[in-house]
Amino acid sequence: MNRLSSIAFTITVAFGLLFAAAGCDSSGSVNDGDSGTLSLRMNDGSTADASTSTSATTKSAHTSISEALVTIDELSVVPVEDTSDGDSTETGISVLRDENFEVDLVDLQTGLDTTLAELEVPTGEYSQIRLVTADQASVTFQDGAQEDVMIASGQQTGLKVNFPPFTITSPDDRVEVTLNWNVAESLKGNPQGQLVITPVIDATVNTSSTGE
Repeated sequence: MNRLSSIAFTITVAFGLLFAAAGCDSSGSVNDGDSGTLSLRMNDGSTADASTSTSATTKSAHTSISEALVTIDELSVVPVEDTSDGDSTETGISVLRDENFEVDLVDLQTGLDTTLAELEVPTGEYSQIRLVTADQASVTFQDGAQEDVMIASGQQTGLKVNFPPFTITSPDDRVEVTLNWNVAESLKGNPQGQLVITPVIDATVNTSSTGE
């Protein structure tokens, strides 16, 4: 299992996913027909530091979190026409990464970010990144305690991160999508005194063309 310690995600998070690769080779690159470049990054979108405190409803002995490992199993980018159905199996959906890796939400708050994928995707209009995560995260507290913490909602269908559509029309086009995970909002306790990870994610999109 690869571990990425520094990463990124701002918008509405919903759940639903079935990935279908569109002409991908073994490395995840799409190579059929016209295409452009997509770079996908992750970072922390928090406005507050969640690494030094948790919700007052969590166990009193767990005053701080030292590590919160979330396993991401798959990433894909979804065309506009396939975003209305969370169970879509249309071949326009392109798998960007199918090798699982760990994201430490605490490490995300260091201000660093990491490239998750950079590859060619077919020309078209896209408006969503989808992620499949494990149903639990491994959380370690500064007092040495460790818990397997539920990730809110159904990970069997995945997380959907929506953003204003971008369009790739030629090999000159390059799009950078940054997924901003709001760690401070995601690490919270519930009224029963249990820690729950509720993904709060949005995306920032920047486009450019080398042909300009």
